[in-house]
Amino acid sequence: MGLLAALRIKLLIVWMNILRLCLPYASANKMAARTIRYFHPAAGKQKPRYTAGLKHHLECDDTIEQAWNRHLALLGVQRFQSTFYAGTDTSWIERCQVDIQGADIIERLQQQGKGVLVMTYHHHFNMLFCNLLGRLGLPIATIAMDDRGSDRYQKFSKRVNRIYDHAERLLNGGEIILVKPQSQVRPILRAFEKNQLVVTANDFPDTFDDKNRRDFSFLGTTLSCPTGTVKLAVKKQIPIVAAYLNWNGNERFRLSIHPVSNGEEAMTPESAMENYLGVLETLVNDDPGLWEGWKWLP
Repeated sequence: MGLLAALRIKLLIVWMNILRLCLPYASANKMAARTIRYFHPAAGKQKPRYTAGLKHHLECDDTIEQAWNRHLALLGVQRFQSTFYAGTDTSWIERCQVDIQGADIIERLQQQGKGVLVMTYHHHFNMLFCNLLGRLGLPIATIAMDDRGSDRYQKFSKRVNRIYDHAERLLNGGEIILVKPQSQVRPILRAFEKNQLVVTANDFPDTFDDKNRRDFSFLGTTLSCPTGTVKLAVKKQIPIVAAYLNWNGNERFRLSIHPVSNGEEAMTPESAMENYLGVLETLVNDDPGLWEGWKWLP
């Protein structure tokens, strides 16, 4: 990271903390969404890759620009939330007003006593999604890559650890499962055995687990996706849902849940992935700026 980028990151953190201290929660969210473009060091560099993916799917330049601006706004809200995660007081989460659509789906599936696999996507609210899902009152385990050996982690290790610790306290007794390639099965199985909601993202073409990866049709092209968690859930007859979190302005969020597999009917990992990606296609057609993965399309 260059000196200028490091300076902008520090200014970004300072600015978001000023918003937290000086404005009501709803107003601070709105201001963070409006001002993120002036502070985030990667925003300008990311735009060509992001809009290139959008151009694969959208033809109108104005619509592409609207999607990019929506992406930045959500990034700003996410960065503002991170100021709370860096602290110790978890009571701030009550300021979020969340409308959970499809809560009955998870509650019904969870009564089977086998846990539920909650498949989400790379949207902007990874930790907030898990913690607002906690409004259901159920224990939640969320899967995250274990990058404790990376250079990036070494630079921000204290902050990352604080965020993880903070988020874990809002998981109703669940945990953050840090996994490495080929070593995720045992802790995930334990979470299912405890009847927890296990949150995973399966929409990224990373080389994290090449042995459990497949190409799927998506938005008229192909997307390489990890399938390890889905294979495990199907093998153990674990119910599966797809879900995501959106910001509706001010302090309002909407968490949407959609069925993928009830864990009882015959289902292949490929069919489960296709159902999941079908939900994602509908999402990005309705609100393309919500998905962070445009940069991954050919």
